[in-house]
Amino acid sequence: MSNTAVKGKAKNSRVFAPKMSNFVVSSSYEGLVFKKENQDKTIRELKLKYAR
Repeated sequence: MSNTAVKGKAKNSRVFAPKMSNFVVSSSYEGLVFKKENQDKTIRELKLKYAR
């Protein structure tokens, strides 16, 4: 018998994306501060900029 596994995401799955204001506040609790040049960017743009 063969074991088949479904890879990938379901078409109806939703990806969590926090609001930027909530992200800034929660980051400030951890001692992180955003530069003024990065405050207008989305979280996705910041991930692309700082990806390693």
